Amino acid sequence: MLRKSLVSILLLTIYLGSCLLIYNSETNIKSVSTKNIENNTNTSNTSYISTKDNNEIIGTLTIDKLNLSKNIYNINSSHNNIEENVTILSDDINLIVLAAHSGPGYIAFFNDLDKLALNDNIKLNFKGEDLVYKVTNIEEQVKDGTIEINKTDKERLILTTCSTKDKGKQLVITTEKIDA
Repeated sequence: MLRKSLVSILLLTIYLGSCLLIYNSETNIKSVSTKNIENNTNTSNTSYISTKDNNEIIGTLTIDKLNLSKNIYNINSSHNNIEENVTILSDDINLIVLAAHSGPGYIAFFNDLDKLALNDNIKLNFKGEDLVYKVTNIEEQVKDGTIEINKTDKERLILTTCSTKDKGKQLVITTEKIDA
């Protein structure tokens, strides 16, 4: 009798665990961690002088509307950090996520990100390929160390920075790749 109960409990546990795994894998939301940039908030007016290795540059982000053009460094590069550059958090060609400071200071590269509007274009030269993206969504999310991104099969570029309106939120700009 005890053996039947244990077997039943074990089978029920396996079943519920499998259901949970299936549910989590089929959800339409992906989280991208921003924790490695949360504690880096130095936006001083200090200019940094650096001898950057051009072999570490994997692309250039260009937003004509904001008069912005910044190199993007390999995700494993020491130059891929929020205190020095626009930072790449995800470098999968289907989902590229870039973050940078906003606010006062020399390194506030995304300070004017809130001036983007739906249908604005963003250019990205990424690993030798010229890509053009169209802004499809602008939102603010709670700043909790992650960005919630809906899953899709479209190639996207996500830009994020701290909200200029609410210190507890982050601005998230979603774009989709278009044919240039």
